[in-house]
Amino acid sequence: MITLAGSKRLVLILEDEALIALDLQDELQDAGHEVAGPFTACSAALDWLQTATPDTAILDATLNDGSCHSVAVELSRRGVPFLIYSGHQEDKQLLADFHHITWIEKPIPPAVLVQECQQLLVACG
Repeated sequence: MITLAGSKRLVLILEDEALIALDLQDELQDAGHEVAGPFTACSAALDWLQTATPDTAILDATLNDGSCHSVAVELSRRGVPFLIYSGHQEDKQLLADFHHITWIEKPIPPAVLVQECQQLLVACG
């Protein structure tokens, strides 16, 4: 992981709606986290993941360049906990590979997502 003990936790944001992404970034930073992104496309997040690993991630299910599946697979391979925050109803096909993933439907206040991220970080140590 990129973070050291006692340092800020790094949260990757994959969200293609600018206002949602910026609100979420602000809330996470206000809660003491560092933010990777926000990335608006899976390809950009995958490029970033070539040289870094977040502590946790918030993924929109569907981006301008397709499903978040490839990013979710890479995060899972690295043992990075993540949740999906989407304007779409829960996608059973997408979740088939990720039984342990929390799916949160938009809209909810960004503070709720921050709390969910913190719970992921606590659960995974």
